[in-house]
Amino acid sequence: MEECEKLFEIILKAKQGDKEAIEEIIKLFEPLIIGSIRGADEEIKKELKQDLIEIIIRAVKNFEIK
Repeated sequence: MEECEKLFEIILKAKQGDKEAIEEIIKLFEPLIIGSIRGADEEIKKELKQDLIEIIIRAVKNFEIK
């Protein structure tokens, strides 16, 4: 549960515009991102990685705290 609480705190900081928190979230999800693009053509891997990072950033910004 501690990791979950830590991620929640990082998300709160990222929602407030903390760029370091956003970078930390991206680092936490990087293994998942890399795994997701593993089977893609080399020509589009960089673009796919960037697209996934943008999706994560949007998800963090749109995350509603209730």
